[in-house]
Amino acid sequence: MDPQQENNGFGPIAKPRGKYAFIAAAILAIVVAISALVLVKATVAHATEVREDKEKVLFVFFGIGLLVLSLAIGEIMQRLCLLLEEIRHKETRYHGSWRKVLNSTFAFTYSGYMLIVFVVSIIAVSYALYANSNTFFRSDYVILFCLNSFLVPLLSFLVGFRELSIVEVSQINERENKNVADGLAWSYYFGYLKLVLPVLEDQISKSEKYRFKITKKKLFILLPKSCYTYETIDKADPRVISDGNLPAYELDRGGILKRVYRHTVHRIVMPRPDGDVEEPDHIILEYATPLMSLYDMSQNAEAGLSREQRDEQVVLFIRKLKEILDSCEECKGKYELVPISGELGQIADVLVQKLRDADVQVDPAADAE
Repeated sequence: MDPQQENNGFGPIAKPRGKYAFIAAAILAIVVAISALVLVKATVAHATEVREDKEKVLFVFFGIGLLVLSLAIGEIMQRLCLLLEEIRHKETRYHGSWRKVLNSTFAFTYSGYMLIVFVVSIIAVSYALYANSNTFFRSDYVILFCLNSFLVPLLSFLVGFRELSIVEVSQINERENKNVADGLAWSYYFGYLKLVLPVLEDQISKSEKYRFKITKKKLFILLPKSCYTYETIDKADPRVISDGNLPAYELDRGGILKRVYRHTVHRIVMPRPDGDVEEPDHIILEYATPLMSLYDMSQNAEAGLSREQRDEQVVLFIRKLKEILDSCEECKGKYELVPISGELGQIADVLVQKLRDADVQVDPAADAE
């Protein structure tokens, strides 16, 4: 099957990013480090055959220590440039706190390990200079160290080499739940699904009209890839007809007394080849309303959300929403996420197939076999 036809034409839903990039970087770092040690050893042996083994080891540690120090100082130089800008916003962004300004600029995820490496590098360079200052205290080493520590980092900062790639930004947003989709999914859950799903079966049982007609006591949530939601579902597929509402669920919330939450029951009418229609299925069906916000944002230039970014966000929304609902015991088994391509005339076929698949899975005869 074409991957783009998965999930009813919605396309593949990407899994969370793993640690392949980290593993690749670790392997490459080990390979480069080993290669550098071999190269340095060969170079030293060729250049100064009379040099003692102890001096060779000192040269290796001196070189590595000097490189680590230049990287650390270069990063500090770049952070100092950022600090000068943040100082201008100390009152408005950091409530006048110097501590918050410094933390926002100089905070590192692995600051403890970095400090240890930094101190060890200083010790290694200092010991090499102390043990043999005539060999290691040279003007060319000083010039290269200054260039690597000051000029190169500042130039890379100026030309934009330090700018994060699109993948890195996306990875950070996923890891820290800072995507637009994450906020929409959490809002949809806390503001609606967490309230209505636990009482869904009770609302169905209260309805004399639908308590026996609704066989799948779930809320079916449509998730079109385009994020566009029609005012009524029959406009997207005339075979899915609004049939009525379940009894209203009232709840005091957000300063609104007896706020009303109501589900609409839809009737799926599938025509037969002989011109007749099959026995209609009744289900509780609605669009995931937060998706319309994503659609509106992609249509508004000021929102800064391109169509490609919207396509990524809707996938993240589905993934995050499923993760949230699966972790909620009160919501398990009371919902069905239905990703669709969004093409007209598609919804009824997808829903009927889901209902038939569910019947097969719970068929006692099939289980007995």
